[in-house]
Amino acid sequence: MTSKDRLVEDLRRAVSGDPWHGPSLDAVLRGVDAVAASAHLIPGLHSIWENVVHITVWAREAARRVQGHPVQTPAEGDWPAVGATSEPRWTAARADLAAAHQELEQALAGLPEGRLDEKVGATRDAALGAGYSFAVLVNGVLQHDAYHGGQIALLKKALAAPRPS
Repeated sequence: MTSKDRLVEDLRRAVSGDPWHGPSLDAVLRGVDAVAASAHLIPGLHSIWENVVHITVWAREAARRVQGHPVQTPAEGDWPAVGATSEPRWTAARADLAAAHQELEQALAGLPEGRLDEKVGATRDAALGAGYSFAVLVNGVLQHDAYHGGQIALLKKALAAPRPS
């Protein structure tokens, strides 16, 4: 298995498979409805839905970069607004999460193996995730997914906990 093939497989596991770190994004989102996804249990923290949209835009931005587009903040912004909430819109948000990761998988699959170590962006910019190789970019998406997936798991657990009266 090539390094590129391993990254593609790691992306699949992170979203819908059996990743090393724990449940995939699909698994952690299973059973979360629109009401739960939009709940703000802890003041100042993002909702499950907001996390999903944030993960989505950054996976899509990574796909753009792998396809050769310049480094930029996602067009929708870092933390796009969720807008009106409904069950159909929540279903669409989850489908868009999967689609963005599929776009990244496809972009990565089309990248020649020898380009994995090429830099994304000319200079180091931590806020934009620039100045790293394509391989580090994709690994960064995996780490980003795991980080926010953990936040989602904690929020989901908090939603299920009994509330004191």
